[in-house]
Amino acid sequence: MTLNDWIQNTKQRYNEHGIRRATTRSAIEFLIGGGRRLGKRMNFGTPVWEREWEVLVILDACRYDLMAEIASEWDCLQSVSPTYSAASASYEWLQRHTQPQYADEMAETMLIAANAWTRDDCVRAEDWAALDEIWKHAWSDEEGTVLPRPVTDSAIHHWRRRTDDTERMIVWYLQPHSPFIDADWSDGFEGDQIGVDAGGSKNVWNHYRDGRVSRTEIWRAYRDNLEHVLEDVALLIDNLDADVAITADHANCLGEWGIYGHPPWVPAPVLKRVPWVEASATDEHTYDPEYEPPGRQTISDSRVDEQLAALGYT
Repeated sequence: MTLNDWIQNTKQRYNEHGIRRATTRSAIEFLIGGGRRLGKRMNFGTPVWEREWEVLVILDACRYDLMAEIASEWDCLQSVSPTYSAASASYEWLQRHTQPQYADEMAETMLIAANAWTRDDCVRAEDWAALDEIWKHAWSDEEGTVLPRPVTDSAIHHWRRRTDDTERMIVWYLQPHSPFIDADWSDGFEGDQIGVDAGGSKNVWNHYRDGRVSRTEIWRAYRDNLEHVLEDVALLIDNLDADVAITADHANCLGEWGIYGHPPWVPAPVLKRVPWVEASATDEHTYDPEYEPPGRQTISDSRVDEQLAALGYT
């Protein structure tokens, strides 16, 4: 966004929202814009390629403190520690982790991804040992997201059939990213209902920002979404032989630094602080996935845009 764009947006906000609210929004937008410029030049956080794991489970948009709050209730979360992601948004995470210096790592890794940002040019099937873009063939129109089970099915299927030259697998679930599956208020909003944040996205965090839900309500829904996907993570761990790590691509802000959600390239520590869990998985063969290879599929750009909009992106 140019300075002139920012000035025009500010004038429009004054007309629509009044001086106080417009000034606050524009000040946050200005600060985030500066943060993005800094974040693109001075990154911090550890790329996952520099950690030890065979299977990496990504829980999209999971905060460390959210997972730590419920860790004692889950056998698969017995050792949760904080770490810092190399990104503050999904497509930034992909760009950070598909750089040429990681070509060897990608070539021996399968990527099972529910996140539609793999449509970005930085993700090419030929660069990976295998690529299954779950969002292309298992999107739920009813829920406005990709539910966990198709991701689990694909991951177990592919890992049990891996070749000797496949060393690793990334399993990318969409939850706890909104929409919140068990919260009726978290989906189906129009732009004027939830507003537009400084990142240009429509999302449930703006709904909280604008006072339409309380922090208790949104935190409970966020936690429930995490527990929803953890049911599948537990199933996955019981049906793999591997050293597993569980983490997130980024977190979410709930007003810290004046930020709501997860705008990209913003080096706010709270936005990049994510969990890191290590677990040893043993395949007990308690589950046989219902998985059929989807074959070559194409999906229109407009359809992908619809899916990303359902997740809160414009």
